[in-house]
Amino acid sequence: MGDKSRIHALILPQTGFCMTDSLALAAAVLGPLAIYVLTLSHTVALEDDGLFLMAGSHLGIAHPPGYPIYTFILHLFMQLPFGTPAFLGHLSSAVLGALSCGGVYLCARLLGAAALPALAAAWLFGVSEHVWSQSIIAEVYALNSLFFFAVYALLLYGLRGKQRLWALIAAAALYGMSLANHWPLMVLAAPGLFLLLLPARKTRLRRLPMLSGVAVLGAAVPYVWMFLRAQQSPKISFYGSMNGWGDLWYHISRKGYSHYYGSIPKWEDNLEFLRWFAGEILWQLTLPAFLLAILGLVVLLRRRQLAEAGSGLVVFLGQSLVLIMLTNFSFNYIQVGIFRPYSLVCYGLLAIWSAVGFQVLMDHLRPWSRADQGRKPVLHIALAAVLSLAMAIFSVQENWRKNDRSASDFTKKYSEMMFRYLDPDAIMVVSKDAETGVLGYYHFVENRRPDITLLPRSGFVYNNQSSHPLMSWEERRKILRDFIGDTDRPVFFSSGDRRDFCPGCEVRNYGFIKKVVRDGIPRRENLRHLSEKEQHFKELLLREPADAWELYTKNNLLGLYGDYLGKFIASNNPEWLGRVEHLIPLAEQDFYCLMSMMEAVFLRWDARHLEQSKNWVKQAEHLRPRALLKRKDEAKLLYLKGFVLFQSGDKDAAAQLFRKSVAIYNNPENRAKRMLKKLKETTGQ
Repeated sequence: MGDKSRIHALILPQTGFCMTDSLALAAAVLGPLAIYVLTLSHTVALEDDGLFLMAGSHLGIAHPPGYPIYTFILHLFMQLPFGTPAFLGHLSSAVLGALSCGGVYLCARLLGAAALPALAAAWLFGVSEHVWSQSIIAEVYALNSLFFFAVYALLLYGLRGKQRLWALIAAAALYGMSLANHWPLMVLAAPGLFLLLLPARKTRLRRLPMLSGVAVLGAAVPYVWMFLRAQQSPKISFYGSMNGWGDLWYHISRKGYSHYYGSIPKWEDNLEFLRWFAGEILWQLTLPAFLLAILGLVVLLRRRQLAEAGSGLVVFLGQSLVLIMLTNFSFNYIQVGIFRPYSLVCYGLLAIWSAVGFQVLMDHLRPWSRADQGRKPVLHIALAAVLSLAMAIFSVQENWRKNDRSASDFTKKYSEMMFRYLDPDAIMVVSKDAETGVLGYYHFVENRRPDITLLPRSGFVYNNQSSHPLMSWEERRKILRDFIGDTDRPVFFSSGDRRDFCPGCEVRNYGFIKKVVRDGIPRRENLRHLSEKEQHFKELLLREPADAWELYTKNNLLGLYGDYLGKFIASNNPEWLGRVEHLIPLAEQDFYCLMSMMEAVFLRWDARHLEQSKNWVKQAEHLRPRALLKRKDEAKLLYLKGFVLFQSGDKDAAAQLFRKSVAIYNNPENRAKRMLKKLKETTGQ
């Protein structure tokens, strides 16, 4: 291919794959990959990162549906002879994310865009905030995007030639394999992919039974391997052992998550999610790219490429509008954090349509640049290149700070703080995801503190051969209690109720960590103050969270410490209070710390705290985040305000707040229910 032809291939659609395409495809993959490698974390992150790194390291079973293909890929990468295990696990996502950018490039070319617009689309997809964030941690969404765009490209290619049955077979096999990754997202994509097949000749449609069989086989083989692997008792197995195909189906079907998706529709939250997502599609690829995407979609429809345009549109709606309705999440920052990677494919489709729109724009400008009058299209190419680079550079600049995890140390400091105060040969009962994933990664993957035993309160994640997927919570709690009851080893925990695993035991509270005391001497909670924990508390207050997950973990940790400080105040012991008095003004500057401190004081109420409590309520209202984490926290704030009114003598106003609290969060743990009962007993209200 001559130099002039190569130049024209950059901005003019070509019917075949040429050397220019090879170079552009390589750039589409290597450009994002370089950015991912520079910004990925060298240590464990939050979300499900720790769980996947543990499963990958030990070739174990991750959370439902098990993700056997991704686990195997992780395992292969983590055998490489350089970097930390976390770096290598994150590198696997970087490679998968970069390859999905290559898939976007190929799809854009197959829909009529030239090399340069297709390359711009791939880069904009790769450096969008959400895609970037999932390509630098151990997560399944980069692989899900790669599966979708590989299948989409193979279908587009296979339906345009007579001798391309192999492409359809490959698409069916990859679609089946994708169901062994994140099957809910790929099931939602199925109607759009099927729509792409409808205009095919009858001879092709007759192949559907055979293609369906290939897809079923592609899904079945990884899951059968996962079942057989579970029989070998790997160290990491989310539900424990699998004793039969019923256990396997329970794991694959995600029945354990049914309580998340079976609730009554929350239309207000759904509308908030739709408004949020509408804003995301405007700026994830930059506003100019979004406008080009609208142009590209309109052009595909006007060209009567209805199958191509319609298939993408159906997938887009399925993984946005339909998904929002199905998940039915409450709208808050952590639920948004959970939802946002679900729609990566939507951003890829926008990128593909933007390439088509970009091509139309370049075609429209060709007469102006006189590229169609025999002159070299230098100006034409320069204009396209400048526009592409401007959008990509703007996106990189906007999202670099949000996604740069290269110097991240949040989890490292947290794990060091927790491990430092565990006695030799201790048992640590873990509950929240940060404890399970972070402490589990350092213990099971990097072999930190090999002398200790980590026990999950839920009985999940770390393989317990005596448990299985269908086991009830009560059965799992009994296993935990029996294990702890049969040992004399020191037992520690961080959050939750120690009665779940050691009823009748007392607690020695160090702030972020607690030790179970089994000496048979009844006492109130024994408070111990450590200057090292105080330093970690001060650092947490000053730390700017990198993302929603760090913010969530920070709030939980500050809540633990606020509860700890509140117990010092409630003790009314001048000597004890003197140890932490200098920390109370700091605790009053954080909403979650203050809330927990108030609740601890109110549990052991003393009228001497009334004036201080009134000031705390005003401060809590002042510090209240724009969107509280969940209804539980909104209900707690109403309860605390009502409690102060109750102690002030305004029982009518207190009752109104207690009723509002119960209406928001009607759960036995909501203390407003107890206060309403108390009011009814004393006043008849």
